[in-house]
This record gives sequence, C-alpha cells and structure tokens, in this order.
Amino acid sequence: MIERLTQTIVSRFIRDHEHTDDLKVRARYGQLEGWASIVTNTVLFAVKLVIGIQARSVALIADAAHTFADSATSVVIIIGFRVASTPSDREHPFGHGRMEAVASLVVSVLLFVGGVELLKHSVIQTMKPTVTSVSNAAVAIVSVTIVIKELLARFAFTLGRMIDSRALEADALHHRSDVLATALVVAALLASRAGLTWVDGAGGIVVSLMILWCAYAVARDAIGPLLGEAPTPELLRDIRSAALGIDGVQGVHDIIVHNYGGTRLVSLHAEVSAERSAAELHELAELVEGELEGKLGAHPVVHIDPICTAHPDYQRMWDVLQKIMDDDGRVHAFHDLRIIGRSDGQAKVVFDIVLDNDTDRQETHDVIHAFDEQVRQHFPGMKTIIRAEPRYTYTV
Repeated sequence: MIERLTQTIVSRFIRDHEHTDDLKVRARYGQLEGWASIVTNTVLFAVKLVIGIQARSVALIADAAHTFADSATSVVIIIGFRVASTPSDREHPFGHGRMEAVASLVVSVLLFVGGVELLKHSVIQTMKPTVTSVSNAAVAIVSVTIVIKELLARFAFTLGRMIDSRALEADALHHRSDVLATALVVAALLASRAGLTWVDGAGGIVVSLMILWCAYAVARDAIGPLLGEAPTPELLRDIRSAALGIDGVQGVHDIIVHNYGGTRLVSLHAEVSAERSAAELHELAELVEGELEGKLGAHPVVHIDPICTAHPDYQRMWDVLQKIMDDDGRVHAFHDLRIIGRSDGQAKVVFDIVLDNDTDRQETHDVIHAFDEQVRQHFPGMKTIIRAEPRYTYTV
C-alpha cells in the first residue's frame, strides 16, 4: 500500500519523475522526502518532548531528541541533493553527484554526536533513577507516533529504491531506528509505572546504542562511494553483454568503472581479430562505445586488443594455460594471449591472469612463478611475460 501511495505522490509532485538518472529529478525526490521528514518529525518531536517533560522520562526525552535529529538530518539531505544536482564546473569536471554520499556521511556524524550525549544522560538516569508518571492517554499518543514514523520510514525507503539513492535509504534507516527506539520507550514507561524505575534509564541506554549503530551503518554505506567502491556483478554483466552484442567483439576484459553520482565512466578492453584494418578496429571501438552509452548511460572508453591466433603454437599454448588454470583455484581466467617469434629459443608468450580478489602480493608472485615454470616445461626456451590483473579491473 505504501509503495502505491508513494508512486501516486511522486507522479503528482515530481516533474519528469520517470527520468531518475537526471540529477535535477533526483534532487526533487530528495527534497520531497526531506520536507516530508522535517514536517512530520517536528510535530512528533514536540509531542514526545511535552509528554517526556511531564512524565520526567529521560528515555522519552532522549527519543524526542532522536526524532528532532531526524529533522536536522533531513535538512542535510535536502542540501546534499541540491548541491549534487548542480552541473559540472572548472573545479569539479565530473559534477557534484557524490554530494549525496557526503550528505549521508554528515548524517552519520550528527547521529553519532547525538547518540553519545544521550548515552551519557541515560547512564546517569540509570544510576540515579527518578519516578516517572505518565497517563494511559500519553502512552497511547506515543504509540501512535510509532505508526506514523514507520510509514515515514517506508516512504523514504521506497523513494530511495526508486532512484537508487543511499542518502535516502540512510535517512529511512534513521527513521526506522526511531521506530524501534520509541517502542522501547513505551515499554520503559509501562515498566516504570510498575515500580521498575531503573528501566527508564536502561531504555535510554538502549535507544542511544541504537542511534550509535545507525550512525555506523550510515557512515559505512556513505564511505564506499566516496572511496570508490566495486561495481556490482549485475553491472559488470550488463557491460560485457553490451560489448559482446557488437558483431566482431570476441571477448571483454579489464573493465574499469568510476561513479561520480550521476556520471559513470566505463573503460574496457575488447578482443577482436588482428586481421582487421586499423580503420575497421576504430569503427568497432566506436560501435561498442555507442552501445554502452545508449544502454547504460555511461561515458565509455574502449581499448582494442587485436587477437592473432595464426601462430603455430597458439592453440597448444591456450590448452596448456587452460590446464594450468583448471588446476589452480586461485586463477579465474587468462586473456591477451600473444606469442611473439617463431622458435622456442627466441619466442616469448605474453598474457594476463585474473586472480581471486583476496590474493595478496606474495601469493600473486607465487602464482606467476608457477605459471612461468609450467609454461617452460611444455615450451622449453619460451620466455614469459605474465601480468596479474589489478583489483580495480574486472573480467566477467
């Protein structure tokens, strides 16, 4: 139900809502969620604060502060999306799309600071508890805020999934933590009425720890895009499929992806027949680039790797390398196989190997050495040039 309602709201209030790759449209999504959060949380903050002061409940006051922090983080979300939507300039030629991740990181810092402060007050309340007094009506009102906040969390999650935004999903996670925190507060209020005065402070501690965990989770998800995270397997398969869809492309490897918010740069190596002319290879590269740009909205760069299979030892070399790879679970693939020269005494073989991402430098050296020895056993006198594919490149 909430997804259908969200779709209705989006279609009514966001112009060109279908174009979620457009930074301006993404900014409208962020502003919609941000303002809905600010208005809702401000009202809920006032309600919780008044009841918390009347009941002298540190847990409810802490929860009210948590709710108010949601409004503050939503302001950050709005500003972050607004900055992210600004076009590229001289200082930022790739645009400002990563500002969404920066906004999420700021949200996590605010959460952490608030969580630490609330934790200190809650510990004091646990050591020196005060008697809380809250009516059934007040408990009912606070319980209603749980439902309202859960609806807001689902609204933010839905918007985040619609535009694939971690910033909105981070804000939704913040809302969800407030839902759980308020539920604990209600339990603490009921326990205090039964004479368990220490439960109120303990509830405040649990709420504070939840806020700190939420801060960690948001920061973890925000740092990835800023540092340059790995592309998803689905994206890599889409890139490979788009390139291999061009007639003449025999293989794809060394895929590199850079994301700058709404701007995605992709580079790859395309294996083609060495019998084609330079002009044909250039045209083939442009066809692959056009396919990637059209299907994925990427800014592509294609490097052509001419493959020559005419050497008399090529197929035997291929079979040997395949056997070595099958016997070594650390090696997933090899590519760019070239044999230069006609005799073993003067020839050299050049190829790249794809290792497991967990392979360290020493193990990489050992694998290359093992390949070198086994190639020489089958091809005495053959020189080898073997390169391990770096972690930032991918072969599907």
